[in-house]
Amino acid sequence: MADDSPPAAGSGSAVAGPSSSSTLSQPPVASSSTSSTTYRPQARFSFPAAAQPEIVRAYQKDTYYKDLFTSQVSDVVRSLFGTRVQHSHVSSISLVGALGYYLLSTSSIPGMGDGRGGQTLGEEYVNSIPHDVRTGRIVTLPKRLAWILLHVLGPYTLTKLYSALRRYSVSAREKLEAAEVRARAQARALDKPFDASAHITAHRRLVTWLSKTLPPLETLQSQDGWLAYLSAAHLMLFYLGGKFYSAAQRLTGVTYISTYPKQQGYQPPSYEVLGVLLGIQLSVKLLLELRGRRRTKHADTAQDEKESSAVDPATTVVIDTAVFTHTSQPAKRLPIPSTPTTTTAVSLLYPHLPDTDDTETDQVARLNTSAASANAQSTLQCTLCMDQRTPHRGTSAVTECGHCFDWSCITAWIAEKPECPLCRQPLQLHRILPIYNF
Repeated sequence: MADDSPPAAGSGSAVAGPSSSSTLSQPPVASSSTSSTTYRPQARFSFPAAAQPEIVRAYQKDTYYKDLFTSQVSDVVRSLFGTRVQHSHVSSISLVGALGYYLLSTSSIPGMGDGRGGQTLGEEYVNSIPHDVRTGRIVTLPKRLAWILLHVLGPYTLTKLYSALRRYSVSAREKLEAAEVRARAQARALDKPFDASAHITAHRRLVTWLSKTLPPLETLQSQDGWLAYLSAAHLMLFYLGGKFYSAAQRLTGVTYISTYPKQQGYQPPSYEVLGVLLGIQLSVKLLLELRGRRRTKHADTAQDEKESSAVDPATTVVIDTAVFTHTSQPAKRLPIPSTPTTTTAVSLLYPHLPDTDDTETDQVARLNTSAASANAQSTLQCTLCMDQRTPHRGTSAVTECGHCFDWSCITAWIAEKPECPLCRQPLQLHRILPIYNF
């Protein structure tokens, strides 16, 4: 029995026709009000999301080719400007190499394609395409450029800004402290009272807090630094079922879809176990770090109380009835205790100087000289020919790994086997450097 009821007025999908069968067979026509909404792909026509192993392999492949391209850029810089310029601009060369790799691998030829850009070598390796999670479509060229700039220029810019901020805070603090010392000395010379509160301004409080709070960049980038913890935490989120392998992908909302045909019911491998283990490791490290900081704080407090309550003659000096401790740099003035303290004599490190009749000292000096000579001879020995090198003649060479050989010996070795004879690191003949007087 045919349904003669009219369609809904607000559906916008009914098309008048000669029969009901032709009306049902025609696809719905999208109205103008819904044409500008977010694209929602249908499940039967959508590509599956890239699995975690595919994303990791793509990132590793991109890292390999990026390092290879950066090495070639470094060779070009060395051949054009010399080794000194190459070593003094290592970070800039790495930045240019990474930026050049991503821009060249994803740029599209004018007049060809849709202007969205191509895939990187790692994305082509696993047959994955960047996908915008906000629009549900393939990423556009502006979104791709934003991801590249955040991925490459983001860490470099933050590193430079952090170094400049810490350098400014330390320098400003030292200048303000030096100005206070000069003002204090001038007031003492003029026999005037010194107003310390006039030198404690909001700017000084800020630079003092920054110089004490901001650790050096090397500490942040170390294995136990906060940057390593943040990177491990982000990797843990990815292992626990996330889609964003890098922070730039998370900020721009770029994921990957796979063009590999998947069988029905296929379950990709997961890294959830690694994520759980990494989370446990981070929790243990965080607890140990907090425990160490608490112990350090308690130790500093106890040391301050000890210094303020007692005067140790071995670590203090009295100048014009004022007590200073030389355990800190610069010397710190201690409050004078209410109870008088007894002074003790500190034994000298060298109670008497050696003279010509001191034969024991002469024998010790001769033994030290002999040991130093033997050490120098072993250092100057070439491990390939077992002969003593002559660095003053310029016939010695050093490898990238830091080992020294005779120039003729190491060049002959590399011609047969391009690796270091001691540590087996790969070597190239044009990377061997001559050394003098070493």
